[in-house]
Amino acid sequence: MTWIVTGGAGYIGAHVVRLLSGRGDVVVLDDFSTGRPERLPGTVTVVQGSVTDPDDLGRLFARVRATGVIHLAASKAVPESTAAGDPFWLSNVGGVRMLVEAMAGAGVGQLLFASSAAVYGDTGRDRAGERRRPRPVNPYGVTKLEGERILGAARLRSLALRQFNVIGAGPHPSAADTGPASLLPAVFRALTEGTKLVVRGDDYPTPDGSAIRDYVHVRDVAHAYLRGVELLSRRPSWPARRHAVVNVGSGRGTSVLDLVGLAGRVAGAEVPFRVGERRPGDAAESVADVGRARRMGLGPRHSLEEAVSSAWKSWRR
Repeated sequence: MTWIVTGGAGYIGAHVVRLLSGRGDVVVLDDFSTGRPERLPGTVTVVQGSVTDPDDLGRLFARVRATGVIHLAASKAVPESTAAGDPFWLSNVGGVRMLVEAMAGAGVGQLLFASSAAVYGDTGRDRAGERRRPRPVNPYGVTKLEGERILGAARLRSLALRQFNVIGAGPHPSAADTGPASLLPAVFRALTEGTKLVVRGDDYPTPDGSAIRDYVHVRDVAHAYLRGVELLSRRPSWPARRHAVVNVGSGRGTSVLDLVGLAGRVAGAEVPFRVGERRPGDAAESVADVGRARRMGLGPRHSLEEAVSSAWKSWRR
């Protein structure tokens, strides 16, 4: 069994690669625009290249006899998506299309796709189930939904994991999320660098005025990909309809201000912050219904405090 992981040197990708590498051969494809090679174990084969370059993909599939692909490579920052336009679309939609074409040419028929809660848009007070009609409120969500549609029309078996807000860290080196648009890294920078965290908006229609999100431990997300590999590898074939979607979240909503408070308690210091304007394209609430995930064995295992504590520990290494 050999699985290719695109974006495998990224924050989430490295956790997936380390878990999956204990079950078979793993090949990472990464252009290292944001990925970091030090996140990866030395036993993993690493190929530098991009999913938006057909020549890179052609060389990869000529070199690797793959069982399937886990596609994590993408542009993901919502503010970036509202400003970047076509380059963002090329990465998140063109990359899926080119990858599917390359897989078809190589006879590789299984794909796990990193989708996003952003396809739902604002979930309101109700948890979002997979049957809910997608209503993305920013270009990032639109591109992820379009990626799902490409997979639904492709002649392969695929599972789209709609990831909610991923936080936390595993025990390996450089496991912490360092993304410039991610909340916890900004909290930790405020605690360690003497800067002020900017909370984006306090006038949402929520109990404390800050946005509500579903924060899920990255180790739970990595386990969901491992379980997805197991499901796609089953015989007879699964899913019966070739393409399926499932939420990967905690099923619990937490406000930005509540998460900031928890991070301060974990770190033993009050987080300095000020309130700024809302970020363009941000939903007021986004919380997962994880019933399907639990039935499929992809449900959450770690608490919010465990996730925050692991992130803080990794940040301080």
